Amino acid sequence: MLKLLAVLALITLLWWVALWLLIPVDWQQVSPTVMLLAHLLPPMLLTALGHAWRLRQEKQAQAAAQAQAESEAAAQQARREEASERHLAALRERQQMVSCRWLLVQAVVQREEPAWLDELPPACQWTARTRDEWEPGNEALDGLMPWLEEGLQALYDEQPGAASLPLLLEVLPQMSGIEQVDRIRQCQEAAWQAARGDMPQPVSDCRFLPGSGTVADRVMQFLAQDPELPGAVVLAADAPLALLDVGREEPNAAVRAQWLQLGRPGAAVVLLLFLRDGLAAPVGSALAAGRDPYQPYWEREDVPSPAGWGRVPEHARAALAALPHLARLAQSSSAGLQQQGTLQLTRQLQPLLDNALVNAALLDYPFDPEEADPQRNQADSVAWLVHNGGDADVGGTRLAAIASNLTRHQIDLLPVDEASNLVREWGDVGAAVPAMLAALAVTHSVRLQAPALLTQFHHDHVALALARPALPENAT
Repeated sequence: MLKLLAVLALITLLWWVALWLLIPVDWQQVSPTVMLLAHLLPPMLLTALGHAWRLRQEKQAQAAAQAQAESEAAAQQARREEASERHLAALRERQQMVSCRWLLVQAVVQREEPAWLDELPPACQWTARTRDEWEPGNEALDGLMPWLEEGLQALYDEQPGAASLPLLLEVLPQMSGIEQVDRIRQCQEAAWQAARGDMPQPVSDCRFLPGSGTVADRVMQFLAQDPELPGAVVLAADAPLALLDVGREEPNAAVRAQWLQLGRPGAAVVLLLFLRDGLAAPVGSALAAGRDPYQPYWEREDVPSPAGWGRVPEHARAALAALPHLARLAQSSSAGLQQQGTLQLTRQLQPLLDNALVNAALLDYPFDPEEADPQRNQADSVAWLVHNGGDADVGGTRLAAIASNLTRHQIDLLPVDEASNLVREWGDVGAAVPAMLAALAVTHSVRLQAPALLTQFHHDHVALALARPALPENAT
């Protein structure tokens, strides 16, 4: 207000100076009213116009500032939404799982048979072998050939369509890859003739399972390379028992130390059948009943992806599609082990367990802390531990580190009584260790209808993953 009065006074003064000194006016002929208006009206009009112009400039500046602020806010919101979408996309990628639909395990038990073998669900087929049933040979597969044929025969007898799926093998370092593939193909032919001799054997690939780490990670990587494949069968067979020197009465110290770390030499055959989620229901099956055949797949609620059946014959697809979803194996979180002390190992396993829980959708991982949902934190539902941490004399450090991290997530699990130690129960099964751990995790997840934590140690490397029970709509 004072500034406006000062401007009015200055303009009035300048106008009067101009009026009396610069503008020739005969004031004697001007009436007093006109003289008064001539002295006062122009300065007031100029001041009002100047003030109006200044107000207009301020409003324009405010409007420009507001528009810029809104533009920056919109750009920031767009960047935030884009970052949120990237976060959700990465989270969906991390939380992709693979479903195990059928499994069969034959292994030599080391001590007494685990008590949980009496509580097996029907879909999980376990056979505890004894050393007396083992027929030694020159190579690991010699004594396993009858077990291999028996396992493949059980698979092809129940699911002939599985013979059309790729058969993925674990590499046996003691023998050449060509010889191993040839012998497995011989087992396939014998098993098919025994199970389905009246039908021609389907054409299928027999190759080695690529990559390293957990079986679920490697199967997902394999299926990602060929989107047309409906699934795969993993076959892992090894028998370190065949390399045991029977003539030696007492093993030396190095051998005993290896037994404590890996277990006494054993033998195992593991068959795991994995199928993609969202396979198109075969024509004529219960899933396809009542469906419009001209409805596109992206509008069908029960078929979220257009994955094909590949080489699987049409008459065998319905049986494969009807297999129950035993459990879903999540992606693992892995790292190299730097130090083996209890405290150091606990710190190293902490981010691995966090990431494994996020991958299994058991731990909330929001983009914004304000979006956190405590109901998504279901880590305390983990009910079983599967690991190969070693025998009691050497595995105490690893087990203590695992237990500390379980306690941090309030997982009420006894790491000794509510756990399956592959080393103590089944011994050293060589190349079949990853498949055995996966089969154990799936079995206990189905048996308890709760998540099971898988901890896989391999030399100076560790991987943590979880197996989750099937969703209610996929359980049957």
